[in-house]
Amino acid sequence: MLKKILGVGVAAVLAGFASVSTARAATIVDAATQVQFTGTVTSTLVTLDIKCLSSAVCGSLFLGDVTLKGFTFTGTPTLGSAPAGYTLFQGGQNNSAVGSGGGCNGSDFGGAVCWDAPDPTLTLQLGTTDHVFTANITGGSALSGFAVMATGYTNNTGDQTQGGKPLAVSTEFAAVPEPGSLSLLAAGLVGMFSLAFISRRRQLFKS
Repeated sequence: MLKKILGVGVAAVLAGFASVSTARAATIVDAATQVQFTGTVTSTLVTLDIKCLSSAVCGSLFLGDVTLKGFTFTGTPTLGSAPAGYTLFQGGQNNSAVGSGGGCNGSDFGGAVCWDAPDPTLTLQLGTTDHVFTANITGGSALSGFAVMATGYTNNTGDQTQGGKPLAVSTEFAAVPEPGSLSLLAAGLVGMFSLAFISRRRQLFKS
């Protein structure tokens, strides 16, 4: 029985280490517009959650293209889920206006995914709800930090350029292991220490 429990504990520890090595998450808020970006990468899925924290500041903005980078993968990513009208491209983007040729451009091939906004008319206003973008990948491996790129406009034609765009984010931020991965690892380690203690007590009683 003890060997069986020990085996389960070892499996939990190994699963925890595997999760920590691949599953990472990070959140950043654009101070000027109060738009929050949360990126998560596992071995099979990329997720970018975008939310306006203040309806008065960013609720009416039309969202353009969005990108998450800072990880590696193999093969060709496929669209998981996204707001209506968005399509998925492999690679990054430039921050030129959507209405003047900006958007997903294939840069950083194999290290980024870009969700391309509807063309020629933007349809997604931020409001204050979560907007979730996902992409299916294979062999995903998160690095120590992510970079998010996104544009937002006061009109649905996306023709504001340079400093005229209210939202023009292109920034890096640290990525940390997901809490769930750490919990799994901690549970496994606690189990291992408990088993070691029990085993030690049994040896003392036998002597």
